[in-house]
Amino acid sequence: MSSERKRGIFSEPDTAAKRLCTTSPEYRNAFAVFDRDGSGNIDITELNQALLAVRRSVETGTPHAVYFTQPFHTKVLLWLAARFAADTYGTIGFPEFAEMMQYLERLKDIFAQIDTDRTGDLSVAELSRALKLSGFNVTGFPGGGDALSMAIAEKIGRAYDEDRNGVLTFDEFVQLRLEWDCYLNAWASHVPAGMNNIHPQQLLTVLDAVKRSLEPVGGWAMHPTMSGLQGFDPYSCLNTLFYNSMFQRERSFLLRTAELLIVKFGSGSAAINFEQFCMMMDWLKEQKSKFVAADTDRSGSMDMNEFATAFAASGLPLPMNSLLEVACRYDQDRSGSLEFDEFLQMMAEMNA
Repeated sequence: MSSERKRGIFSEPDTAAKRLCTTSPEYRNAFAVFDRDGSGNIDITELNQALLAVRRSVETGTPHAVYFTQPFHTKVLLWLAARFAADTYGTIGFPEFAEMMQYLERLKDIFAQIDTDRTGDLSVAELSRALKLSGFNVTGFPGGGDALSMAIAEKIGRAYDEDRNGVLTFDEFVQLRLEWDCYLNAWASHVPAGMNNIHPQQLLTVLDAVKRSLEPVGGWAMHPTMSGLQGFDPYSCLNTLFYNSMFQRERSFLLRTAELLIVKFGSGSAAINFEQFCMMMDWLKEQKSKFVAADTDRSGSMDMNEFATAFAASGLPLPMNSLLEVACRYDQDRSGSLEFDEFLQMMAEMNA
């Protein structure tokens, strides 16, 4: 992704502002309010209360202010902690807190600009327009208002619509932004400026960068402090994500996997462009969720019984001999089960 792409809803505070955030008396006073024991650190529960104040400030003057009573969703807490306190599992110090608050202030400004009807949430039309202005252009249609662009925006938004009400609230928007930051940064860090197409080996490098960038999310999700948050389920939060320790046996994606992904999303080309990469990432999240649902023993691979159950659930029940034939075709390491990237190869060809 070229640097000019990352603007609009994906823009961040400039470097000078980042350096000054820890000198802000407003952030220092806010931190002191929630650091009740004066330890110089706040835990995830205290952070939860701090974010409640942030959300209230966002929704002041909108219809949400009338009935809002809940803090940020626990998934957003997880993402913020992973982004700004990746190496301090369990606690957040003032420098991390200040940078987090500055990031949220920036997102508050962006959210207000997108929320043109001042309802306190984002409609599909508002999100589609924001994605277009941010450089995300699926079809090249002027204005980004074509049916496909709207459908893609709705699909992306639906993945973060925790309360399933058809719109994105501020904390749902924050989660979208935090996750897609990882995908876009992985592209920007490994694709040379001005290049908009990548080949299989480059795609593997980008996917590996995605997994590394999401590892703190996995680490925080499994930390004991998170279990104290009401309704927090680590497996639900991690269901669609790619991170290095997501399975019991770490392994890189195979080159064949990248080749088949490019066949599926590259529109006949031997490479994929930035927009195709984004659509691919959305599809990969869906496949990870399907794989986790089938992997009932959480071994990180799909045995034949799990494989048969997954096929039956998809409406394609097959006799065992046919299942074995399909599995053997993709079981490249002859382990007797399907690893995740082998599963991706199968799904890419079946859904091509």
